[in-house]
Amino acid sequence: MERYELSHAIVSGQSALAPGAIKPEGLSLAIGFFDGVHLGHAEVVKRAVSLAKRQGLKPAVLTFDPHPRTILGHDGYHTVLTPLDDKLSLLAELGMEVAYVVSFDMGFAEVSAERFVTELLLPLGVKTAVVGFDFKFGHRGRGNAELLRTAGGGTIDVQVVEPVFQGGAKVSSTRIREMLSAGRCDEAEKLLGRPYAITGVVVHGDARGRLLGFPTANMKPDVPYVLPLHGVYAVTIDGVDGAADTRKGVINVGLRPTFDAPGGVPKLETHLFDFDGDLYGQNLTVRFRSFLRPETKFASFDELKAQIGRDAESARAALASASL
Repeated sequence: MERYELSHAIVSGQSALAPGAIKPEGLSLAIGFFDGVHLGHAEVVKRAVSLAKRQGLKPAVLTFDPHPRTILGHDGYHTVLTPLDDKLSLLAELGMEVAYVVSFDMGFAEVSAERFVTELLLPLGVKTAVVGFDFKFGHRGRGNAELLRTAGGGTIDVQVVEPVFQGGAKVSSTRIREMLSAGRCDEAEKLLGRPYAITGVVVHGDARGRLLGFPTANMKPDVPYVLPLHGVYAVTIDGVDGAADTRKGVINVGLRPTFDAPGGVPKLETHLFDFDGDLYGQNLTVRFRSFLRPETKFASFDELKAQIGRDAESARAALASASL
């Protein structure tokens, strides 16, 4: 996928678009933050790709980094379901060929909706714009699909994709976050269209898992992911020794109350079944498949060890029929 980094300076007329950013054949452009790239987002993207093929355009996506709410201080929004690189990979899998990533800052937040259209979308060569039903853009979110049509002077065909429903409710990033915060990773998977995943590098821990007879890979993500409810989950793991095959295991997400004082940083400790190798420095991707139990403080080392054994058995059973 071609990728171009854009800043508010481009929209404010202080610099030109990067060479190659303008496509002679024009763009069919999906616009949005697309956190999670869930089933609703997929419909927006697939519509843009379909229209590109039909109209002889280039399928492209315009997204933002970081989330506008992070910069504007709304809702304490500081975690993501999909980091930028993962998001772009998923969008490419859906057929996108070009990605424009707008560096969202307070300068860009001041750009009016009209200028967003006339000084960014039109110069990029956007012929078709595809947005979700709740799409807002521009200063104070004053722009919508109708304004996009008007500001484009009739040169941009604007397509609005209606919401996707799952289980009688609208699919949304907010709903997925709520499910994960309740430990309902299996339900979140239905809305995402894939298991929720976290990637991180394996770092040294205190080796307590090995003493318990269940050595763990202590993962340190390099971005602030949405963490599911603290507890124990059955998981599948990719990236082990760089191999293409997927392994099974169990993860504890949380503060380890049996050993650590309250108020620490949550840890991700994964035990891989039937594995006895060195994972330090490797990047692993853990996919959450089934919630087993909430995090618990145990009265003794032996009590914890016995429970970990039961967790492993429960995870093996839960994953026995899982597609990898």
